[in-house]
Amino acid sequence: MLPDLRFAFRQLLKAPGFSIVAILTLALAIGSNVAIFSAIDAVLLHPLPYPHPEQLVMVGENLTHFNLSKIPASPPEVMEYKKLVTSFSEMGTVQATGFTLSGEGAPENVLGMRMTASLFQMLGVTPVAGGVFHEDAEQPGKDRVAVISESLWKRRYGSDPSIIGREIQINRANYKVIGIIHPILEYRFAGDVWTPLAFTPADLSPQAFGRQSLDVIGRLKPGVSIEQGRADFRNVAATMQRKYPQNYPQSFGYSLDLDPLSDRVASDLKKPLLVLLGAVGAVILIACANISNLLLARAMKRRKEMGIRAALGAARSRVIRQLLTESLALSIAGGIAGVALAYYGLHLYSQFGPRGLIRGPQPEMNLWVLGFSLLLSIASSVVFGLAPAVETSRVDLHEALKEGARGSSGGRRFLRESMVALEVAVSLVLLIGAGLLVRSFVRLEGADPGFRAENILTGMVVLPGTQYTPQAQGEFRRSLVERLRALPGVSHADTIDFMPFSGNYGASSFSIIGQAPDPKAPSPVVIMASTGGDYFQAMGIPLLRGRAFTDADGGSAPKVAIIDETVARRFFGNHDPIGMQISSPQNNVNCTVIGVVGAIKYRDLSTPPEPIIYYSAAQFPVGMHNLAIRTSGDPLALASAVRHELAAIDPNLPLARISTQEQRLADSLARQRFSIQLMSVFAAIAAVLAAIGIYGVLAFLIDQRRRELGIRIALGAGAGDVLGLVLRQGSIPVAIGLLAGIGGAFALTWYLKSLLYEVSTTDPLIFCGVSLGLVIVALIAMSVPAHRATRVDPLEALRQE
Repeated sequence: MLPDLRFAFRQLLKAPGFSIVAILTLALAIGSNVAIFSAIDAVLLHPLPYPHPEQLVMVGENLTHFNLSKIPASPPEVMEYKKLVTSFSEMGTVQATGFTLSGEGAPENVLGMRMTASLFQMLGVTPVAGGVFHEDAEQPGKDRVAVISESLWKRRYGSDPSIIGREIQINRANYKVIGIIHPILEYRFAGDVWTPLAFTPADLSPQAFGRQSLDVIGRLKPGVSIEQGRADFRNVAATMQRKYPQNYPQSFGYSLDLDPLSDRVASDLKKPLLVLLGAVGAVILIACANISNLLLARAMKRRKEMGIRAALGAARSRVIRQLLTESLALSIAGGIAGVALAYYGLHLYSQFGPRGLIRGPQPEMNLWVLGFSLLLSIASSVVFGLAPAVETSRVDLHEALKEGARGSSGGRRFLRESMVALEVAVSLVLLIGAGLLVRSFVRLEGADPGFRAENILTGMVVLPGTQYTPQAQGEFRRSLVERLRALPGVSHADTIDFMPFSGNYGASSFSIIGQAPDPKAPSPVVIMASTGGDYFQAMGIPLLRGRAFTDADGGSAPKVAIIDETVARRFFGNHDPIGMQISSPQNNVNCTVIGVVGAIKYRDLSTPPEPIIYYSAAQFPVGMHNLAIRTSGDPLALASAVRHELAAIDPNLPLARISTQEQRLADSLARQRFSIQLMSVFAAIAAVLAAIGIYGVLAFLIDQRRRELGIRIALGAGAGDVLGLVLRQGSIPVAIGLLAGIGGAFALTWYLKSLLYEVSTTDPLIFCGVSLGLVIVALIAMSVPAHRATRVDPLEALRQE
């Protein structure tokens, strides 16, 4: 093929205009596909950088009576798994947590994990420096060792190699650093510190069965399928129900299940990525149709060349091979440019893309991606080159060797118009999908969260449990809130353990005293929050009935609670909840309901408000304090003053996650916003390519019909007649494409249903608006060659060489 390739590249150099347009079109389409495939490779195909990742699974507990699924395990359950499970060759346990680093340097909150040593071996961890801890460290008193991340080592300790063997302060206790590693288990977050998970006797007591906070990760034995592992855990669940009937009543609907660890990494990104892959697939299909039309148009200028080849004895298969080789050369050039474009796009994503969009390995150019780009380039050369090659190889020697041979065969015209119809249909499906997503996002962005997010400063303070007793936690909160309220420009300030849209929350079941539960209905599970009375005014959450917490609701006062209107409506029915008592396993005490507040969206804007019960932070102190500070001006201007007040109470406590509540809301939509931006860009590219395709085909067909048009004008046809003739010719494939596109959109947009918010997959406004818009784009594309057709000079058109 080398002589054919050399000739092919010479042909491209001889037609620089055609080559540049074709290569740029291919580069745009291939580059988009390669970039999206890079993300799919990182998230779906090769998300785990561990040995034999297909064997790694996570254990999840299901309690159907409480509508809970895939919840973590408790320490006693982990110990039972170790004794009963037969399908694992290795098993490890991890607890995601936060650590406070103090001592040398400014205090800092970092994310990390308490984990069993077996996970290092299971995941094939190779330390950057030092080593990792072993099983003997999983005992209270021997667990004061830590492994830190390479990024933390560089950022906080200046890459000092002497950090190995040194002690650092973690949660105000001394830990010996024994190793430095790259982050692992990033399905939750990119941790910076790992310490041994050491169970105390209290952790393993019967009362600890309800403390679900441990992720259990196992490696299936070689040859054991995940279905066999699931059967094994069904037996484990049955054994535990027999052994501990008081913890697993039949009414709970208790079961155990396994999921591939890779599914946790993919999370909810799978469907958006597949939608984007479909979008860029549509773009490359349209690009191939455009280049096919360009090749067909170029073939008209090479009819004599093909005739000479045939006259000299070239077989039709030999001509097709040469033309496909030229298409391959074109696609190789476009593929190289596309890979460069994708590389630059991935670099832009790493610099400016939303943080935390993809956990774990980030999209990059690797051998899998480069192999995909090569395969895509070859496949595209066949797709856009085969039809023109076959059509061009049909040579009529008598006609082809005529010096002035012109015209376009009916077959070629049909092929070109079919490609235009295909471009319009694919573009319409893509534009409708983008339109539905954009409209959904606009509605989502305008959704009412239930509180007023403007002018709220937020931050987080975590108190070390080793030094802050429950009483000290309450005193700290009271002192901090008093100082914050005294700051200039602060109208309201308070704390809550988990701030809405922070990504964290606590939940528990509860019961209403004096109300018999329905044994057939799932037990009510609500979000539990610990806060003060000024929190509701700081957040702009309306008090609907009763009263808020006051200073009188202290530790020695009767225990009280405030419920939101979702709890009141769903669980109290027609009863007035004010004055009624509730109880939960978490607090293990009866609380009197003193107020009802408005419902809010706690986790994201797309889900309805969830039931929330608020407890008095003075009566139920916690170590996690998220700040809610309403200001009269720019909230971030108060950040330094808040840090100063915190340091005045305890200089070793860092203020983490300083932000505004508006920014938290915006961050919660970052993934949807980014996906829609990409989808809209691909849809716009498709529409532009379709318009270029319509323009190119009509311009070429008009050039082929100049003689006919000249005769019509010479016989008295007016400009309107010629204009109508051209527009009718262009409108037929556009109309066919519109009909096919609408049918395809109805068939395919159902896949977007789970991604839409308060928008129907058959929204008539989007379908009609997008169709009309594409018609206008098509008319604009047709207008230029149509106008040119009306200005044909009959004498010049009739002059033949």
